[in-house]
Amino acid sequence: MTKKLTLSISDKLHEELAEYRNIINISNVCSEALKREIDKIDSLILEGKKRFGVLSSHEKFKLSYENGMYWAGYKADLLDLAIVCNWTYEWVSNDPIAQQTIDLLEENNIAIKKTMLGYSNGYDFIFTNEFISKELVTYPVDYNDVDIVEVAVAFSQGASTVWNRLKNRLIPILIASDQQQED
Repeated sequence: MTKKLTLSISDKLHEELAEYRNIINISNVCSEALKREIDKIDSLILEGKKRFGVLSSHEKFKLSYENGMYWAGYKADLLDLAIVCNWTYEWVSNDPIAQQTIDLLEENNIAIKKTMLGYSNGYDFIFTNEFISKELVTYPVDYNDVDIVEVAVAFSQGASTVWNRLKNRLIPILIASDQQQED
């Protein structure tokens, strides 16, 4: 649904616009410019909420998901990425493919097996390594806080967005890297 909006522009701009009236979709240009400005303001408000620790649960989950994608794409070590995306308590119990993947990786990559030994589950791994921004999580983590687990789930889901697109290429690399270490 659209609404009409009356704009005032300078005479000079109106004269210039006359030449391009058939080329420029004025409504779209104005709409996109307004949307950009509103998004800029919303972004500043969100930054303030993060700084002052007043994010809603929904905002924390959304940001954690985005952080997970960013972490997977730009920061994650391949072993860490495989563990985070395949070894979370709820996911393993609900996703047989993730369970099979982590079992395969654990059996075929000693480094993954050694890394997993020190942790009780994927969430413990995520929080102990502080992969999630301190703006979203207070360390040390209170595991009785239900939101904390949801933040970790959102982070894992975000990271899995990247992992799922790449896993068919990454799993053989992980398995081959372990075989090279044995030689």
